[in-house]
Amino acid sequence: MDKMQLVSATKKLKHYVMEMDHIYEHARETGEEKDFYTVIKPFVDEVHFVLEEWGELAKKFIVTSHPKHLYIQQIDATIENIKEISVQAFFPKTSYSRFKHRLHSIHYILEKLHSEINENEFPQNF
Repeated sequence: MDKMQLVSATKKLKHYVMEMDHIYEHARETGEEKDFYTVIKPFVDEVHFVLEEWGELAKKFIVTSHPKHLYIQQIDATIENIKEISVQAFFPKTSYSRFKHRLHSIHYILEKLHSEINENEFPQNF
């Protein structure tokens, strides 16, 4: 069950990260900032809910399965990066290079985790 939950949470985060990129591109094009309490906070809360579950499952996976080239520190950094860009995406004045660099780092870890899960035969409850 944990493996399926981790795969599901990873896919959800990939979707949210793609959505953050679209939100950021739209904000830069229009220069428009959204209302914090009606738009930004509900979105960030939704992402953080999935992120919390994902972080616990990803760390458990790393500790029990020992995938190559994937470490708990990378999961922690990814969690922090997602938390930051989930808010920054709504602000057109956010540094383009910093945002895109974080986005790239997040994509790399999510893809690496996803491929490690799929490449190896791990028990359902790792």
